[in-house]
Amino acid sequence: MKIIVIGAGILGLTAAYSMKKRGHEVTIVEKDRPFAGASHRSFAWLNANNKFPQSYYRINRAGLDEHKRFQTEFPSERTWLHPSGNILVDFTDTRDATYAKRLSDANDMGYPVEKIDLGRLRELEPSAQWPEEIDSALFYPEEAWLDNDVLGEELLRVLTEHGVEVRTATVTYVDSDPNEARVNLSDGSELSADAAVLAVGAWSRELAQKSGFFVPVADLAEQSTRTHSLLGITEPTSIPLQRIVISNRLNVRPRHDGRMWVQVARLEERVTEGDSQQMLEEVGSEMEAELERFFGQKIAVEKVYYSGRSFPEDGHSIIGFLDDAKKLYAIVTHSGMTLGPLFGRLAAEELEGQESELLADFRPSRFADGEVESADFDYFIGRQ
Repeated sequence: MKIIVIGAGILGLTAAYSMKKRGHEVTIVEKDRPFAGASHRSFAWLNANNKFPQSYYRINRAGLDEHKRFQTEFPSERTWLHPSGNILVDFTDTRDATYAKRLSDANDMGYPVEKIDLGRLRELEPSAQWPEEIDSALFYPEEAWLDNDVLGEELLRVLTEHGVEVRTATVTYVDSDPNEARVNLSDGSELSADAAVLAVGAWSRELAQKSGFFVPVADLAEQSTRTHSLLGITEPTSIPLQRIVISNRLNVRPRHDGRMWVQVARLEERVTEGDSQQMLEEVGSEMEAELERFFGQKIAVEKVYYSGRSFPEDGHSIIGFLDDAKKLYAIVTHSGMTLGPLFGRLAAEELEGQESELLADFRPSRFADGEVESADFDYFIGRQ
């Protein structure tokens, strides 16, 4: 088949790779630089942690397994997948209740987790200054973090080597008939193919609406905590952090270049102020204070990103055909880093006619009546 993939983030590139690998002719259309949007500015925590209902847990758990296969089979000598586990810590006095609920939910799902004591906590991450009053934490051994920039570079390299064109253009709308999909560009030209895949993140709502479809993704014009986040990247440091740490104080994880990504949940509300330089500088200073409190030494925050989220209104992924002709296929999820390789493969299979039962609860058709119940956003675990 001839397939047009709109969007060159994690979902678009993994879909393009899977389709090209299966012998299809693929063209990518991207309005900006490839992998320059939310996929580049991501905490990239791979997990199925506290994700409900069971069907959403299942796809995220499958996403973790798919990443292991993808890293092994992808034609690259570089490593981007780091399955070192995740430490979850509640620094409040209600930690026992937090842990009891998390343990119960994880055990009900069959998701690996163990409660660890302070000694084990210090053994796993000795670089952190764990206070004496923290007598326990939770450890999720199968969770991982992703060097998303490395993965993006390698996907683009391999796609280019295999003749996949990345065309810079702005798509105005898409349409279809039983014979083809059509992608209309802002310069007045039109591209046609056997199918088109919409992998445009938060822009999905607008593009779908212009094309006559309803894909309810939180509108970036809101500037709310559901639509935007504040993510810091530090300068290179010698601190030997090995794992993801998720807590009510800060979320932090390492990178391949000695830097660290950091989030501070209490600062997220400041996204409502808009993308101002003063706000970003103040947030950076507060992130530095939290890092010093956690590691016991100063760590400079190099940059704070005011980043848009790709967040479906009901909190769950949207994946499947938009049109009756089955020529237009949408992929939208907030769990893009966890689900990228899995959704890329399943999208390729579905375009070939192999419907996936795993995706049954996540079809765009669930919004056929035009109504959607907005989901809340839990910052403690990041909901990534």
